[in-house]
Amino acid sequence: MTMCCLILALILVIYIAYKIYENQKGKTFIEKITNRYVFITGCDSGFGNDLARILDKQGVPVIAGCLTEKGGADLKRKTSSRLRVVQIDVTDQTSIRNAVESVKRILPKSEGLWGLVNNAGIQVLHAPLEFHSYEAIDKCIAVNLFGAIEVTKAFLPLVRKAKGRVVCTTSDCAFQSYACRVPYVISKVGMDAMAECLRRELYYAGVTFHTIQPGAFKTSIVDPEEMKSTLQKAFDAADSEVQAFYGKKWLQETKEQFVGITKSQCEDLSEVTNALSHALFSVMPKRSYLCGTKCKFDYYLSQLPGRIHTWLQAMTPPPDAATQSDH
Repeated sequence: MTMCCLILALILVIYIAYKIYENQKGKTFIEKITNRYVFITGCDSGFGNDLARILDKQGVPVIAGCLTEKGGADLKRKTSSRLRVVQIDVTDQTSIRNAVESVKRILPKSEGLWGLVNNAGIQVLHAPLEFHSYEAIDKCIAVNLFGAIEVTKAFLPLVRKAKGRVVCTTSDCAFQSYACRVPYVISKVGMDAMAECLRRELYYAGVTFHTIQPGAFKTSIVDPEEMKSTLQKAFDAADSEVQAFYGKKWLQETKEQFVGITKSQCEDLSEVTNALSHALFSVMPKRSYLCGTKCKFDYYLSQLPGRIHTWLQAMTPPPDAATQSDH
């Protein structure tokens, strides 16, 4: 018994010592970041746009992947001539291949890509699964998951050449499953799993993988008016049985909830962009980063026993038929 206690105490001491070392070492950043090229997807707005502008100010040669010409032009107006824009649709194989060729032309000869940031993401519909069409599910997973997989696969030879880093913007949904977000949660869990698998596959190649898990931050991915509109359209298109189960009262209360979502979101994106920068340029980057107070709280909440966790996270308001059956 005494020996077991000593072993456990030794393990605890080693763990604490390592965490202290990791924390201190992590504060040191690599040198010559002005020579390390970084390609970021999803730079039209949100985290990607902010990160591109911040790194550009720091002298990092940024290659910003934008979906639209307008997004790229707007970003160019806010940055130096050093930043280059490459148009990319992460759901289109030809677009991805063209982006790779464009990046190759930008990179100095015999030099690889130091950083790849998989940041492009969307949320198509905030509603129970029964309201999601095949097209809505496919679109969400195509951008958030398959897009990240295909972009990573296409750019890996360049990243491997530099023994660089791949950073994936996932979500607190990677460890916390929310009602009404099935396709989105699946895509983020899958993205997290991809990074975990590739850590092992590329371990001996010197390529590292890092995930950023933001909680409630205010970006263009959440638009209350758009959410209300898409929910109404999905409700109108649903089978009569599904409409009857959820009901008009549920529909109205759910739409009212959307208005309050942005009030609880953090407008300052710096915690996320700081994490992205740390993952790219710290001497000892973390495997994953929890960003936001709510995200950290939800992480510990997710460790509760399953039944308690499910009860706390159950969908509200409940469907009309479910509340009627209780009376």
